[in-house]
Amino acid sequence: FVQSKIYRTVYIQATMLPCERKIENEELSELVKRTLTSPVIDEYLLFGPESTCLPSYYGSGADAVGNFQIRNGDVIVASFPKSGTTWLQEMVWLLKNHLDYDAAQVEIYKRFAKLELPGIGDPNQPSRDNSVEELNRLSGPRLIKTHLPYSLLPRRTRDGSEIPKIIYIMRNPKDAFISYYHFGRAALGWRASKEELAKLFMGGTILYGPYWKSALGYWNLRHSPNVLILKYEEMVKDLRAVIRRTCEFLEREPLTHEQMEKLCGHLSFNSMKDNSAVNYSTMLSQRKNFAVNPAPFMRCGKVGQYRWEMSSQMIAEFDEWIERSIEGTDFSKKYACFGKDD
Repeated sequence: FVQSKIYRTVYIQATMLPCERKIENEELSELVKRTLTSPVIDEYLLFGPESTCLPSYYGSGADAVGNFQIRNGDVIVASFPKSGTTWLQEMVWLLKNHLDYDAAQVEIYKRFAKLELPGIGDPNQPSRDNSVEELNRLSGPRLIKTHLPYSLLPRRTRDGSEIPKIIYIMRNPKDAFISYYHFGRAALGWRASKEELAKLFMGGTILYGPYWKSALGYWNLRHSPNVLILKYEEMVKDLRAVIRRTCEFLEREPLTHEQMEKLCGHLSFNSMKDNSAVNYSTMLSQRKNFAVNPAPFMRCGKVGQYRWEMSSQMIAEFDEWIERSIEGTDFSKKYACFGKDD
């Protein structure tokens, strides 16, 4: 806990850095302009102490997000994109709403507010600067989704004066990268080849990058009682165990056997993929005119899919990048599958 408080203090002091700036690396900057700009995002800038890569229009609402007030009972689901966020959101929403499957037929983005707007991929987006207004209009404790790193969460959350429950889900970055590649080409108008996008991903100049600033930022808070770290691979391997852990974290009574079986069935990959409330089929349909390669929002869901979609050279490059990024931490000891490929 002391370590977490020190970590928060460093972040608060670091907010004195410029709010937004251009990508300084000329090669990466030109590659971003050539391959990632589209009708969805026409410019990317770097924000905050960790140079988080975000749409330029994020700047218009950055202060409002930073000053956002958390309420008692708020739950934040955070992640790097394509790490199982929607899967976790659906689980958390049902656990917090008494397993109301009828109400869960409403699209997930309407049930789970997003901290930063416009939500990338959310259809029927509100205007670009009213995410906080939208959240403040919601009554009672709120369920909030974000892809922002911890360093860009509301200030009072970072300094410990407001303490929401935070659930962060992480995924092997090689699998997250492959999923992001397909999603970007289907929904964001990205034109980057796999090799070009890998360079941007590992260089930190991809939407919501750098990956490790996000993952390690939350990981460093894992001992805080209000933070739960989950892993996509754990959900695939033993969903029931993850549900039990999440119930305990949310201070919810354990599920009965029948409740557990129904929830696991609802959260199965095939069920989620066919569920229009969570598969973003409306958004993908709206964006089909500039999709480079159409693909479903939930495409595969397998652990280790990267082995069939990455060259051996790319896998080796990712493994070296991972080892450099986690050197000096105990991350690799706890999450061995993120290390060197077998």
